[in-house]
Amino acid sequence: MDALMAIPSVPDLGPAQWVPRTDSRVLFPFNRTGLELTYLGRNAVWRAARLLGLEGWEVIVPAYHHGVELSALLHAGARLRFARVDASGRMDPDDVRSRVGPRTRAIYVIHYAGFPQPMEELAEVARRCGAFLIEDCALSLFSREADRPLGSRGDAAIFCFYKTLPVPHGGGLLMREFHAAELTALAPPPLLPTLSHLTGSMLMAAERRSRGAGRLLREVAKSFTRPVRDRARLEDIPVGTQAFDPEVVHLGMSAVAERVLRNVDADEVVRRRRANWLLLHERIGRPERATWSSLPPGVCPLFYALEVDDKDRALRLFWSRGIQAVDFWRSGHPAATCEHFPEVTALRQRVVELPCHQGLGPEDIEHVAQVAREVLET
Repeated sequence: MDALMAIPSVPDLGPAQWVPRTDSRVLFPFNRTGLELTYLGRNAVWRAARLLGLEGWEVIVPAYHHGVELSALLHAGARLRFARVDASGRMDPDDVRSRVGPRTRAIYVIHYAGFPQPMEELAEVARRCGAFLIEDCALSLFSREADRPLGSRGDAAIFCFYKTLPVPHGGGLLMREFHAAELTALAPPPLLPTLSHLTGSMLMAAERRSRGAGRLLREVAKSFTRPVRDRARLEDIPVGTQAFDPEVVHLGMSAVAERVLRNVDADEVVRRRRANWLLLHERIGRPERATWSSLPPGVCPLFYALEVDDKDRALRLFWSRGIQAVDFWRSGHPAATCEHFPEVTALRQRVVELPCHQGLGPEDIEHVAQVAREVLET
């Protein structure tokens, strides 16, 4: 299998992202003062838990989760109670309400793949029991519900920028109320791995676009930069894992990655992701196999969630055709095994993440849809 996927799961970095923009709106959360830029989204979870004083208190969390966000809460001293998530990825407000107890201090909500949770009902549960509401928007940057951005209701909102945008790392924490500096200030991460990741992303993008010439450029660059890349690997702090490392919670986002972040045309990102999701949905033509069977106004989809019968076989087929499909959340945190949530078990066994990001064009989407139809027909 060629290590360079023709259709990657995340957008590559192009030259346009280095050019400062003056012609695009600044969207939430970047238009809010007090946004703290962390190295990872999990760092923001830990910092939010500490600022909200959750140590020793109970947090109601969804049974459908990645796992590292719960590790961050546990490292901050919180205790966990799990609540039901139904087959459509909706956190059940009635089940949340039934799990509120005298030690409940916060309700933790995850907006999956850009699709909003029932925030009116969940906010009402939190209000009635005097609990904080935490919105995890790691998968939902730029999404809205009606006229409200996801993350704007909570006492704390968590973001993870590298899932949506072409940056090598970066998370965010936005608190509803300003807090004094109760935690240590954020420190810059190692610069060399950041530069290595950014350069590699640009070279891979060039190879995908121009094939022969791009491959030659990438090989020449690798031959000159091998010693630097070897050192960068030694200093690198991985992203996207299920491991929470308390040694790196003090790290912020690098200045060079923040520059790329600020140059993004957010309106264009939303437009292209929505268009790609809708085209993919139409061309696959199997709405009953989509976890979210429609795209509500305001949603900026992170990916297309396709439900398959044999996840391993489906992933092998997508990868063999050059499509970097992702095994979405097959397993969660070990603490969640104490209770059985059948809908969540089914989602973990069936959901495959298909790319629909802003770096893809109609021909790419058609190829993804063609392979998806083959997966569902065999």
